[in-house]
Amino acid sequence: MASIKIERLQEMIRQKVATVVMRDLADPRLGLITITKVDLARDMSSAKIYWSSLEPGGKRTAIEHALDQARGWVQREVARMLSTRITPQLEFSFDRAIEGVDRVSTLLREARDEDVEAARARGEFDEDQQDGNDDEREDPDEPQDTLD
Repeated sequence: MASIKIERLQEMIRQKVATVVMRDLADPRLGLITITKVDLARDMSSAKIYWSSLEPGGKRTAIEHALDQARGWVQREVARMLSTRITPQLEFSFDRAIEGVDRVSTLLREARDEDVEAARARGEFDEDQQDGNDDEREDPDEPQDTLD
């Protein structure tokens, strides 16, 4: 488990990198990206910056190249912000966790569609219940039970 100091520095670095990427870099290849996480080495010699984007593979490669080219400048901005003796060497890495979330979402949507089609084939499908129609709930602020 990382120490409180390391965790605090990781969050500071994540916020600074996100700000620099969003506001200061004028590279059109970047598009919309999110800095999701920072893993800082205990000796603070290196920091792995995880980023994500919903762009497809080809665009993602362009984003990777843009981040690699801007790495030195981003690192210099992080060094200005940190009040430490050592500035970590930054490394950008695509966060594959977002792909997993998207894949699970797609699988759930496909399973729901298959269930609807099977119910239609059996004559059990009610058009009013499609897509989890929330109009019938008594309290709209109450979370919907999806584990039927």
